[in-house]
Amino acid sequence: MEVQIRQWLIDQIDSRRYPGLVWENDEKTIFRIPWKHAGKQDYNREEDAALFKAWAMFKGKYKEGVDKPDPPTWKTRLRCALNKSNDFDELVERSQLDISDPYKVYRIIPEGAKKGCRHFSWVSPS
Repeated sequence: MEVQIRQWLIDQIDSRRYPGLVWENDEKTIFRIPWKHAGKQDYNREEDAALFKAWAMFKGKYKEGVDKPDPPTWKTRLRCALNKSNDFDELVERSQLDISDPYKVYRIIPEGAKKGCRHFSWVSPS
């Protein structure tokens, strides 16, 4: 499963199909995922849950026209998959969740490196 989510997500970012799902650096190691809460006034399920829905469909957890749409569950599943995966580190200090277009920022951990290692960190010494 590890390789699955890594390659799937890279493909989604590169596809530019999802507004706000973008690379944050030229090396394509840091990316941002739109993370709008379903309770927001300007929430649009078609747009704001599209990536989460795509992941649910990819994993076989949702079939269009068969299953009842469940964006909160889709979002939870992707969040859990990212957290569980050894391929990603959430850069909490760079995520912006209390703005009008909230997002989370993740780093793709280089092959062979360990989760939580920050020797590739973008933070400059203060």
